[in-house]
Amino acid sequence: MKSLDLGVMGLYAVTLIWMGIHFARRPSRTQDFALGGRTLPTWAVLLSMSATELSAATFIGVPHAAYTGDWSYLQLALGSLLGKLLLAWQIIPLYYRTGVVTVYGFLADRFGSSPQKAAALCFLLGRLLASGARLFIASLALAAVSDIPLALAILGCGTIAALYTLTGGIKAVVWTDTLQAGLLLFAALAVLATLVAAAPGGFSGLWDWAEGGGRTRILLLDPLLSLSDGRVLGTALMGAFFLTLASHATDHDMVQRLLTTRNAKGGSQALLGSALLNFPLTLLFLAIGTGLAYFYQSPPGYDISDEARIFPLYALHELPAGLRGLVFAGLFAAAMSSLDSAICAMATSWCHDIRPAALSDAAELKRMRLTSTVVAAGLITAALAMSAYHAMLTEGANSNAPNLVEFALSAMSIVYGALLGVFGLAFLSKTRGSQTSVCIALAIGTLLGLLLFLHPVISGESWIAWPWWIPIAATVTFAVAASSKRPRLLPQTDPSPATPSLQ
Repeated sequence: MKSLDLGVMGLYAVTLIWMGIHFARRPSRTQDFALGGRTLPTWAVLLSMSATELSAATFIGVPHAAYTGDWSYLQLALGSLLGKLLLAWQIIPLYYRTGVVTVYGFLADRFGSSPQKAAALCFLLGRLLASGARLFIASLALAAVSDIPLALAILGCGTIAALYTLTGGIKAVVWTDTLQAGLLLFAALAVLATLVAAAPGGFSGLWDWAEGGGRTRILLLDPLLSLSDGRVLGTALMGAFFLTLASHATDHDMVQRLLTTRNAKGGSQALLGSALLNFPLTLLFLAIGTGLAYFYQSPPGYDISDEARIFPLYALHELPAGLRGLVFAGLFAAAMSSLDSAICAMATSWCHDIRPAALSDAAELKRMRLTSTVVAAGLITAALAMSAYHAMLTEGANSNAPNLVEFALSAMSIVYGALLGVFGLAFLSKTRGSQTSVCIALAIGTLLGLLLFLHPVISGESWIAWPWWIPIAATVTFAVAASSKRPRLLPQTDPSPATPSLQ
């Protein structure tokens, strides 16, 4: 890369760190660090949510999916919309009414403190693996365009995200994500413009070629459902629906920013807005992948055999200086928007759910920042492990090996089934479940999710596609947790209504 590209990327990194330092002056209480004082505007939360959902997996993985196939990935956006409609209508208002700081506080109210701690531990495990996968995917791009080893790229990305997050808390996360969303969108539009400009016949030539080759196909209807193929319509819709229910109702990494608006209406509007914005953004990255396939019909003078890195390779070799740096800054924006929120959410859950302590605001804020540092180190370690697992997964003869975006999504499913099963019982049952049965159910569901995630490597092929993993584990977890219930005890007195506290 040219010095101009490195300058653009360096300026972007310095801006992120400066924003973290700026917001470090603001949090004087742990509530400010964890919830931003519940004062953040809906539009900023919407953009932050969209930036986090896109992530580096989308920036690299979705073009890769379209480059090697078609636009069937868009089916997932429809399933996600259905899930978000349900959550915005029922679940987000419920969280506001109970006044929780993390979603696992809701389980404490329904089942007791032990399930709260167990669910928070499941979240920490799953988020380590899922965010580690995203950090690994982002670092692939950096390693592809430089002489930096993959391990060092992972370390650099993780360190930058940690620096501004542990200082400014959730406010720094939301406002830096807002900046990153704009940069990501601009970079993607710029790349698509260069691809259209380079295409013989312009946009119409590119479109005619893609449509004639079936590359714009969205719906895969034959068969409608498949146990081993996650790309057909019925399976994709089901997988995205349950994945959204799990990620936006039980994963505090996604839910935390929805709890920072002034009221439940703002959180629900941000969630629905992100669902609608997901369609044009996904189409944009799919179009880039198709444009790359059209561009590379004739092999270039450089190696493009590693199809997983096709987008960063195009940016490195074909884009002019300056714009190339901007595109890679957009890629790192996608990576940072996933890491920063994960660091903040995991630190908050540890301090509020697993190891709560009666400390002064200053001491507790210091503890949360120290915890954020430890979490960042854990994410870097997880990214290294996920890079090794991905190499094992793709080196064999597994014809159903996931592409990059499917790999990132499937990594989230290890604990999502267990969490969704327990939260489903909490939402649907009027009785108070046994703490012991709920904890056992979480353990069984997590183990089942891990076995499903590892079975492609263990067996050498994918017998069960990733969209089925969450429904299977959630059903088993729900059944085990519901196997032992006891009646909820009614309070002896009828306390006067009060505004829920943020304890």
